[in-house]
Amino acid sequence: MTYGQIITLLFILLILYYAGLVTMDIMAAKRMKASEEAKNEEAEIDISGLAGGFEPVEINRDNSRPTTVPQNMGAVRYKEPVMTNGYPVDSLISKTKNAIESGRYDDLDNLVYKCEAA
Repeated sequence: MTYGQIITLLFILLILYYAGLVTMDIMAAKRMKASEEAKNEEAEIDISGLAGGFEPVEINRDNSRPTTVPQNMGAVRYKEPVMTNGYPVDSLISKTKNAIESGRYDDLDNLVYKCEAA
């Protein structure tokens, strides 16, 4: 077999390979379209048997509003600060104030890093 025949054979195999790929893509597209159409089909459901046994029920609602507000609703309650990853909230607040006053945020960055790493 000569060099020219090998190149010709490889070229023919390459053309057949790409023809097969195109054919498979076309077939896959047709299958996808058919499955989409099957998904969109509407199914009829017969509920005539259920509708015959339907009995309406009357619901009465009391739409009146209370005239007085409960006493505990208006009271504001103080809630203690919660610990943040093992670091007291009071310390976080003081470090934040110090960082704002001094303009140096290095300590605050380290503190945030420690809290997130905990």
